[in-house]
Amino acid sequence: MTIEDASQIYYINREIKQLKEELWNLEAERKYYKPSILSDMPKGRGRHTNMADDFLEKQMELEGMLRYSLRKLQEERGKFEEFLGTVDDAQMRLILRLRCIKNMDWKDVGEEIGMDRRTASRKFYKFFENCPQCPRQL
Repeated sequence: MTIEDASQIYYINREIKQLKEELWNLEAERKYYKPSILSDMPKGRGRHTNMADDFLEKQMELEGMLRYSLRKLQEERGKFEEFLGTVDDAQMRLILRLRCIKNMDWKDVGEEIGMDRRTASRKFYKFFENCPQCPRQL
């Protein structure tokens, strides 16, 4: 496990948050659309677009992206939980869990553990430098 691998959970969580926000904004905009009335009548040859259809298309696309991100999050979290099982030091496991899984910033991690934020971040980065089961980057 590298720092980049450990950071994936953070970035996937941010992506999920952004997608949910986009969906919420899309839903808020939808309240201004009239519902489309479906009929077998032809729409004509012009460039007529139905705003409700565009909304549904965008909504389905965003929901698909959200489902993918949630699956990816579960996958990455499973890998990270396995990795945490190999860490012997309980304090280090707690730092890793708070930072990587709970997405806390260093100030909050330090407060939770009862140490300065710089001390917590130094321990985190030093752990990955000296970690025997972590691949070295060139």
